[in-house]
Amino acid sequence: MDLLGDFFEDDVSEVLRRVSSLPPRDVLSYLVSTSQRVLAVYQVMTDSLPRGYGKIKFSRFVEKKERQTEELWKIALRLHPESLSSEVKGEDIEVSIETVGDYAEVLEQTIKLEELQLRACRYLSGKIGDPDLSMLLQDLANEIEENISFLREELERVKGIERKVKFSEFVRELVGDRDGRV
Repeated sequence: MDLLGDFFEDDVSEVLRRVSSLPPRDVLSYLVSTSQRVLAVYQVMTDSLPRGYGKIKFSRFVEKKERQTEELWKIALRLHPESLSSEVKGEDIEVSIETVGDYAEVLEQTIKLEELQLRACRYLSGKIGDPDLSMLLQDLANEIEENISFLREELERVKGIERKVKFSEFVRELVGDRDGRV
């Protein structure tokens, strides 16, 4: 099930190959776009997970990713002001997180996006000549790495819940068989 359709990139190695062949200006544009996509996902998770869980888990990620996106726009405007607009707009996505599996899938896809952004950020930091901007990109890469670490921990926790639920259903089915109810 692909909850977000074309919102996420499918083939990570192909995306990385394409991005690494682009000039730095286009890599930077890709970074800004990917950051906006991840921000949109964090906003959806903040608002759509039940009982305020999303606000607890993801509101700081929304703030962090907003700041990261702004930093990337500042870098882009500083390096290539002629090719970018200063207008930052987010992306609207529609996703329904109704099951543990849906949530796990969104986490997995978000990890992919963050990993792509991390690699592109590191690649670009080695390609630009300005040491201050290169250092800023490295700092952003470190923050993205922290995001990935949190997302992986959350994904493992969610997968553990999913396994427990499936096992409980399995046990109920076995008990029903033994009692002649199924």
